[in-house]
Amino acid sequence: MTDAPPAANKPARVDELDGLRGLLALWVAVSHMLAWTGHWENPLPRRLAGAWEVFVSADPAVSTFIILSGFAISFLIHHRHQSYVGFMRGRVFRIYPVYLFCLALGIGTSFLVPSILATATWKQTIYFEWLRMFSDWENSAFAKHVFWHLTLLNGVLTKDYLPGANGTLLAPAWSITLEWQYYLVAPFIARGVRSSLGLLAIGAVAWLGVTYSQPWQNTQLSFMPSNLPLFLIGIASYHLYAKLSEGPAFRPLTSIWTVALVLTGLIAGWHPVALTAWAVGFGCIIVKGNDPLARLLGIVRGTLLHPALQWLGKISFPVYLVHWPVIILLLTALLRIKPDIGAKPAFLVLLGAGIPLVLIGAWLVHRIIEKPFMEFGKKFDRRPKKEPLAENPAITGVAGD
Repeated sequence: MTDAPPAANKPARVDELDGLRGLLALWVAVSHMLAWTGHWENPLPRRLAGAWEVFVSADPAVSTFIILSGFAISFLIHHRHQSYVGFMRGRVFRIYPVYLFCLALGIGTSFLVPSILATATWKQTIYFEWLRMFSDWENSAFAKHVFWHLTLLNGVLTKDYLPGANGTLLAPAWSITLEWQYYLVAPFIARGVRSSLGLLAIGAVAWLGVTYSQPWQNTQLSFMPSNLPLFLIGIASYHLYAKLSEGPAFRPLTSIWTVALVLTGLIAGWHPVALTAWAVGFGCIIVKGNDPLARLLGIVRGTLLHPALQWLGKISFPVYLVHWPVIILLLTALLRIKPDIGAKPAFLVLLGAGIPLVLIGAWLVHRIIEKPFMEFGKKFDRRPKKEPLAENPAITGVAGD
């Protein structure tokens, strides 16, 4: 999750959450393959319509990502003693190179979308109507969309100022602008949650963001204050995790937290799938004992720690972004080779050829772009070690700075 040096008696990584991140990224990729091949509409019996809508939209996956980000950034802030500039510099090297590369792919493949929308045999689907709307928005203000995507602040724009600002060019990146907004204020939130006054102020911002979010529904809601409650769940989870990792804790508390998250979502109807997914993923790293819940979560933990999911977790960020242009490129080629292909065969081709291509592409992006830039960013945080005392104190002083 982070390469931060560990605090006393605390692990430097939470590998289970890497596995969860990989599963979530794969969920988003498969859901988009379904949507692009005409399967947005529910093919299941009516009583299962809700389940299909949840899966194909992948909204719970992104909501879980947001919670996970609240946890991960809190972990990072509390395990590294960085200035604000140092923290933001690390975030820039962590996400911007991969984002910029995938944005370039998204911009390039956006010119292929009209052909797909015009020729696919399933072109009358709801999802394609949505894609046409975004394509029209791109064409009407292309330079403006590119500019705001480059700033990663497109999520703060209202729909009246730039319609579709957070979903054009590279649709999955609507959540990346949200993440970026969170990074900008995360160190301040980390301090604020430690005091009653700070919690009150943060709660007020969250309430205002949720209550008056309509202007930023563009079409996804990428405005950080509107999603602050999800980040706060991740932040609270981190503080519970940190408390439990200090030593022996009240064992039932771990089970209570896991069950409480699930019940909150189910009873309140507020992000029930995301809260359940997070409760299971987070629960498997904190639940202790040999009760049925602990044994069940132990199985989940073993699954998340499987080498395949750990590998997928390491390339999850490239997977999350690169799958979109890969889908467009594959569909373009497929429709030129076989223009009359149906929706189901098209999905099978995307699944069979697209998933391997996405994984290979994401691995290459990770090795060539993501990992080198992350390592380069870390060099700024590494202070030179002090040299042994030399005869010339001026030289020693320079070496020790």
